[in-house]
Amino acid sequence: MNRLFLYRQQIDIIDNKLIILIKKRMNFVKNIGAWKKKKNIKPLDHNRWKEVLESRISLGSKLGLKQNFIKKLYEIIHEEALKIENEL
Repeated sequence: MNRLFLYRQQIDIIDNKLIILIKKRMNFVKNIGAWKKKKNIKPLDHNRWKEVLESRISLGSKLGLKQNFIKKLYEIIHEEALKIENEL
């Protein structure tokens, strides 16, 4: 096997794990959304969102990832999470 094929296999494995983890995260979002709905709390908590974004950007930076990349990634995740919470 050539090296490129092996690298791509590893990326495929990692991508599968990422998708599984995102699904697990969204399951917790549903739980949180249901709890918030029961307690009559709005889905968006600006302070929590700010904490999450800042901490993920900080961790990403420490690991050598670009801040803008992490910001975009978490904005997409957060947007989907809010959709899930609003649909409950």
